Amino acid sequence: MFIKRKNSFLKFFSSLMLISAFLLSAQASAQQLPMQQSPSPAEYSDEELIVFVNVAQKVLPLQQESQMKMIGEIEEENLTVDKFNEIMNAHSTGGNIEATDEELAAFNNAIEGIQEVQAEYEVVITEVIVEEGMAPAKYQEIITSYQQDPELQMRINALLEEMQD
Repeated sequence: MFIKRKNSFLKFFSSLMLISAFLLSAQASAQQLPMQQSPSPAEYSDEELIVFVNVAQKVLPLQQESQMKMIGEIEEENLTVDKFNEIMNAHSTGGNIEATDEELAAFNNAIEGIQEVQAEYEVVITEVIVEEGMAPAKYQEIITSYQQDPELQMRINALLEEMQD
């Protein structure tokens, strides 16, 4: 029972990282932020990582909610998520966009709706991060490091396990 609960929590946390990456990459591309070198995992104290995990647990439901609303914006325009992603990929890579005029108009409308959802949730999520005692930039930095650094992943996962015991 415990192992099953622990594994489901680690999957839950991994989902958080993926959703966070999605939202943060969208925010970064919209803001054209320069990429900075993330600190090594040894530069994060256990206290910082504990605060990060606590914040992440509160942010995940908000991020999942925002993701569902973004999907709703796409579906409201009578597009599938796959078609939306296909158009988005072609648009971002400069490739040939295979879509009707109606699909392109729906895509543009969906983008507007998604941007509104992102802006709304960015405010709410930022408030939660700050209320929990972490700077939003630090939160984003740790997420980026977590995605790129297996050593940091192990440290955070070990802290998660300790906190669950």
